[in-house]
Amino acid sequence: LKELFDQWEPTHRKSQSTMNCYRAGFRLFAPLWSVAMDDLDVDDLQDCLDDSDAGRRTRQNAKAALGLVYKYGIPRDAVPKDRNLAQFLRITDPGESSKKPGLSLAELDLVRKAAEEGDPVARIVLCHCYLGFRPSALLQITEADYDPERGCFVGGIKKEAGKGRTVTVSPKISAHVAALREVSAGGYIFGRSGAALNLSDYRALFYDLLDRLEIPNPVDNQGRHRLTPHSCRHTFAT
Repeated sequence: LKELFDQWEPTHRKSQSTMNCYRAGFRLFAPLWSVAMDDLDVDDLQDCLDDSDAGRRTRQNAKAALGLVYKYGIPRDAVPKDRNLAQFLRITDPGESSKKPGLSLAELDLVRKAAEEGDPVARIVLCHCYLGFRPSALLQITEADYDPERGCFVGGIKKEAGKGRTVTVSPKISAHVAALREVSAGGYIFGRSGAALNLSDYRALFYDLLDRLEIPNPVDNQGRHRLTPHSCRHTFAT
């Protein structure tokens, strides 16, 4: 995402103040800068806007800049022609993001039971619910980010505000983290046998798990699921 922005920026002829506004807005998407364009989902982008403390104008600039980046990338085959996700983003009012649903306690218990039975995807989702990372940050965590002496993760987020951040591993997931670390063999802990998962793969595995556990996940008239991988993060917050 950031690579495409860097290619677009010098081609856009606007005043210096306007470009500064676009740059400031685009920083709201920093957690996704290293994500491939094909792996991005509207919920990933919406989450960045909703979680920001920036004012409404900055979030509007973020949406506008993203739309311009998509328009630049479409004719250059960086993204498909029907893939401009910026048009679907909503500029929410302060506090509106807190209304997003997490998993209910009953649904969390279903995931926990599957994890205890050794389901690797359920283990990742359960850990995600207790760690509270953004999906993109969770998938970046490697063995090097784990401190076994303190039982916590340090870092795992490729942005300045997240570097060195300490996230404690709850006793409720410590056994599952240990099992995932063992399988990862020093690589990506929340991946496939140490190999990294991308966002689109994780999303597909998440939806498949909900189907297998018969957890209702209807889609609204805009194609948005009731529960997405971001729901794990909101489960933690709730």
